[in-house]
This record gives sequence, structure tokens and C-alpha cells, in this order.
Amino acid sequence: MATQDSTARGQAETRAARAQMQAEMAAQAWADLASAERNRDDNTARLKALRLAREAEAEAVVAAKPAPKPRAKQATVRARAAT
Repeated sequence: MATQDSTARGQAETRAARAQMQAEMAAQAWADLASAERNRDDNTARLKALRLAREAEAEAVVAAKPAPKPRAKQATVRARAAT
């Protein structure tokens, strides 16, 4: 009878230890997932800032270029023939 009690107690301790280890591993997995999400969000924000800066610079270059001068109209063949 004592053997059965000690065996049952040992199995219960083993189950409890396994459950504790699984809980710790799950907590670590959630922490790793949260860290990966933070890293992804930080990288996305950094890349967005770079893209917006590049687009603003491109718009500034386009705005700084002078507008092309309108081309002078050439006389048509009929207008030259009439004169």
C-alpha cells in the first residue's frame, strides 16, 4: 500500500513538474512572439520613415525644376502660302 502511495505521489509530482515546465515554455514562447512583433513593427516604422523621406525629396526635386518654356508656334503651310 505504501508503494502505491509513493508511486502515485511520484507520478503526481512528475505531472506537476511537466505542467510547470510547459507553462514556463509557453510563457517564453509568448514573450518571443511579442518581441518578434515589436521588432517587425519597429522595422516597418523605420522603412516607412525612409520611404516618406525619399518621396518628399523626390517631390522637392520635381518642384525645384523650372517649368518648361512653351514652344513658339510655327506658321502653318497655308498661312505662309497666303502671304
